[in-house]
Amino acid sequence: MEGKFVVFRLGNEKFGVPIESVERILPSQPLTKIPRASKTLVGMFPYQDTTVAVIDASARFEIPLNEAPEHFLVIATEVGRYALRVEGVETINHFSEADFDEAQDWLASIEPELAYGVGKKDNSLCLLLKPEAIVPSDLKKKLTALAA
Repeated sequence: MEGKFVVFRLGNEKFGVPIESVERILPSQPLTKIPRASKTLVGMFPYQDTTVAVIDASARFEIPLNEAPEHFLVIATEVGRYALRVEGVETINHFSEADFDEAQDWLASIEPELAYGVGKKDNSLCLLLKPEAIVPSDLKKKLTALAA
């Protein structure tokens, strides 16, 4: 998929989501915890006139952070709206077809629906994520119910 992506970091890794799926970038804020929730679903917070579930990107992708999470990306998808807690937002990059790396071939063997591919800019790789695939399958029904 060619287009602009909001690039964020987790530890030493970079990830991107399509800019059109990002409603807002917010500073990290206090959360209301959800008892007995999975380690990926870290809580919720009020947003506009609704409640938004927060998915911890570090837990979802099993990547340790170098610093405390600084931002929430509020993302709107067909599944519903959620916030993704990330270590930090880096930039907005445009990735063209020429920027996609061959490394995406082995992505299909890990979690095929997770990403559009691997973008390469300035000798740095960025995993370009599908926003609806970030939500783990066990949370999709809950997120859809929250959106109703």
